[in-house]
Parts: sequence; structure tokens; C-alpha cells
Amino acid sequence: MNLAAYGHKFFVFCGVILLAVAVLQWWNRPGAEGGKRPKASFDAATVQALFFVAAGILTILVGVGVIPIPGRH
Repeated sequence: MNLAAYGHKFFVFCGVILLAVAVLQWWNRPGAEGGKRPKASFDAATVQALFFVAAGILTILVGVGVIPIPGRH
């Protein structure tokens, strides 16, 4: 089995995991006392979730082949 031939599936799988973690982290971010609304609309958890979404989308695009991997023909 040639692992290089199935490398794109690894990128797609990791991208989906990054998106799932971002959604779960944003959903479970800490709220204000006594309420369900978050303390701040732009806190560290939101920034990290946005970073995970961007990295997940880029990783999926690499896995699908929209963004080519350098050095690979």
C-alpha cells in the first residue's frame, strides 16, 4: 500500500476534524454569569475557533486538490 497515494484523504480527514473542533469550541465557550450569552463577542475562544475554521478549510482544499502541494506533480 502506497501511503503517498492516499495522502489527500489524510488532509480531508484532518480538515473535517479541525472544523468540528472549531464548532464545538465556539458552541461551548464560556458564558456570562446567569445567562447563555457569551461574556464577549470577540474573546480568545472565538479567535481560536476562527483560526481552526480557516485552517480546516485550507486543509480540505489541499486534500481535494484545489490548492496544490508544492513539489508534487
